Amino acid sequence: MRGEKMWRNRLTVEKQYDHRVIRPQIKGMSCYIRAAVCEPKITRQVRSIAGRAGMDMAGVENRIKSRDSYLEKMQRKYNPGCQGYEVKDILRYTYIAPAEELAEKVLIAMELYWKAGFHTVEIKNYWLDRQSPYKGINTTLYSPYGQIFELQYHTPESFSIKNGKMHELYEKQRPIKDMNSREYLELGNQMIKLSNAMEIPRGIERV
Repeated sequence: MRGEKMWRNRLTVEKQYDHRVIRPQIKGMSCYIRAAVCEPKITRQVRSIAGRAGMDMAGVENRIKSRDSYLEKMQRKYNPGCQGYEVKDILRYTYIAPAEELAEKVLIAMELYWKAGFHTVEIKNYWLDRQSPYKGINTTLYSPYGQIFELQYHTPESFSIKNGKMHELYEKQRPIKDMNSREYLELGNQMIKLSNAMEIPRGIERV
């Protein structure tokens, strides 16, 4: 009887665990489908504001995260409270401006979005973060349609390095578990050197 009770308790725990895993996955896919539906009108607005702010767009062909990449990121962000199912960058866009114009045009773009009913709810200015080799401005916007999306601001140089040599080094470093190993630290040093060699946008501290 005792063994049977333990087995039943185990089954109950497994069922609860399955429910807690499946539930956020279902909610997560609902978020993904909603983002795909909203994408065309958000993309039109993003293109329009890029033109009005005098900025170029890059990587438009990758504006929707692939379903497999989304599911993988969702699982990494998942927490037992079932609150980690929504990934903010299902839709993601990039604006490009020269280093001497970037800060001013970022502020112009943000104001244009605000007037259009898009609220910038998060700003991460990595140009001010000396510990991060990545350089750029990452923002999260909430659209009037209820869809959240990511918008990055880059100089031509920072965008090229992010998608080139920096990405190569990051992919080599990511699988290394020992963060104190010589290889891990050396790759980190190489990324920092790339970062320090970039031209700092004029007035970037204003963003």
